[in-house]
Amino acid sequence: MIPGSPATASMRRLLTELGESGRTGALHIGGVPGGVLYLITGRISYAESPACPGLGERLVSSGRLARQTWRAVYAEGRGGHRVGRVLLRDGWLGRNELSLRVATVIADAAHVLLQQADAPAHFVPGERHWLGEVPGVELGSPGHLTAARLRAVPGPRRPRKRVTATGP
Repeated sequence: MIPGSPATASMRRLLTELGESGRTGALHIGGVPGGVLYLITGRISYAESPACPGLGERLVSSGRLARQTWRAVYAEGRGGHRVGRVLLRDGWLGRNELSLRVATVIADAAHVLLQQADAPAHFVPGERHWLGEVPGVELGSPGHLTAARLRAVPGPRRPRKRVTATGP
């Protein structure tokens, strides 16, 4: 049902199914503002929506990269889905900085997209984003993995009652 067909399930359920089955591709979400969640082996590798600035826009607007630098990196890497690798290879960003910036983009866009539970969605197997895979982005695991981790964490301990000794 998932590949190429409209999804009638909630986004959360759909993402859980895609994550558990280890799918790679793009989940296109319609509606306003709409957008795309990109997955690599079931993990969200990038997310985009017109409602949120993307990685390039953030790097340029923050002054981290000059506009012409971003354009050159993007032009070189986009066709091979390796913009992230070019940023790292040429020393424009470090691995941790890139991971954190991508995680922020994913969080912002996913927040907007997951609010659209009833929006039409379809999955395109194998479709990849121009950024490519960025090592160290942990936010990308769908909710079922996060929920499983939270269930495994023991609850808070109650403080022990203090026993006071009373003597004769």
